[in-house]
Amino acid sequence: MTEPLFSQLLRISAFTVFQALCSTAIALIVGVAAAFFTARRDFFGKRCLLSLSSVPFCIPTLLIALGFVSFFGMSGTLNTLLKTIFALDESPITFLYSFSGIIITQGFYNFPLVMSSVHDCWSQIPQEQAEAARLLGANDSRVFTTVTVHQLMPAIVSSCMLVFLYCYFSFMIVLLFGTIGCTTLEVEVYKAARVSLNFRYTVSLALVETTLACVFVGFYALLEQKSGRTRGLSFTQTTKRHAITAPSERFFAGILFTLILLFFIAPIASIVYNAFSSIKSLFTLNTLCHALSARGFSKALTTTILCALATAFFSVLIAFLYAVFARSRATNSDNLVLRIIPMMPMSISSVVLGIVITALVRRGNALLLVTAQVFLAWPLAFRQIYASLSKIPEETIDAARLFCANPLTRIRTMYLPSSLRGILSAAGFCFAVSAGDTSLPLVMAIPRFDTLSLFTYRLAGTYRFHEACAAGLILGMICAIVFALANRLKEK
Repeated sequence: MTEPLFSQLLRISAFTVFQALCSTAIALIVGVAAAFFTARRDFFGKRCLLSLSSVPFCIPTLLIALGFVSFFGMSGTLNTLLKTIFALDESPITFLYSFSGIIITQGFYNFPLVMSSVHDCWSQIPQEQAEAARLLGANDSRVFTTVTVHQLMPAIVSSCMLVFLYCYFSFMIVLLFGTIGCTTLEVEVYKAARVSLNFRYTVSLALVETTLACVFVGFYALLEQKSGRTRGLSFTQTTKRHAITAPSERFFAGILFTLILLFFIAPIASIVYNAFSSIKSLFTLNTLCHALSARGFSKALTTTILCALATAFFSVLIAFLYAVFARSRATNSDNLVLRIIPMMPMSISSVVLGIVITALVRRGNALLLVTAQVFLAWPLAFRQIYASLSKIPEETIDAARLFCANPLTRIRTMYLPSSLRGILSAAGFCFAVSAGDTSLPLVMAIPRFDTLSLFTYRLAGTYRFHEACAAGLILGMICAIVFALANRLKEK
């Protein structure tokens, strides 16, 4: 018996929100715990742990999924090792292709976002209120629940809302790991448009997904506004840190670092391991050489770099011009409205956007792909560029208007130098987002067109797993190097 349309939409929508909430809960627990140790304690590997905050930005989702398959898959590194040690006939680790696999992958992939935001907040909050509570007889746990949590709440809520949106729009992880009943609106939109060719069902799914996303993005914008006001009130001091000495702290630190090592670092390391190994050899360059010499690799690499450069350039250009316009407004109410507008593209998923484009234009091309990526990426660039421009005092802007009537001159002499570091960081971020994007190229299905992410996806789909890891390693290195270089230039 066919399930009614409304019942289908309700069931899929509920699962989409539920899996995003569960994934966010994992990211929250791990992220806040990691933020405590990085902000309050000194330990070996602290800088390495903090550097993981860039992974969700510069490592594509496809590579994380590939890493989990290579490490936790039925024939993955962990199962192979366990079967060898304990002489088992069947793989003991089987959680990956299930609801648990989806939320664990997404939760640990995004926990650095929570860790980074909460760490920055926790390392600067003043200690007077906490010390006063201790003098009144409160123990450490009571101080944390009554004082510290309230001080951290803006950073926690804002970062968790961002993680929730990322998980809500999750596509590649759910597509690869989802089983019957474990499907989201994003995946169902893709399947309805590309597999079943059900136009009515596709439109219904897309409308429901976009409507819910608009509500979530509006709520996120509200939280961002309140978060910014709260942060400006009290975060002015630097926290004193000491080593991890208490037995209870050592116990929880051991559990936390083990989980991060197992569910975050190990999958990434497994990609490297498989890229330099094969069925017959534990270490060989043949796999990497086969991937580099494979038919279509050089074309996919060139296309990826050119599209990513174009996306980064136009995203930063639009974001910079809009940020200058928003910053030059006189009233705060105008600024608030102008800052909400860039968040609107966050309510449209890449899959829905790709399907709309292919519905309007029968055959997509590279120009349309870049246009779609710019539409999705420029708001992310705007956030970084506007953060740089917001540091310019109002008196300086008023003086520039008074002594220089030409807006182009003001842009060249004041706005551009002030936001140069933010522009460089935004360009690297947009480059990495474009290069690692698998959803749009997959949905648009451009004839005779390939990117490195699609190339990696197709290798994995044809069970050339080691070569897929090699190609994915190259893609990840390109994204990570560009992102790290942009951040290095930003910090100078």
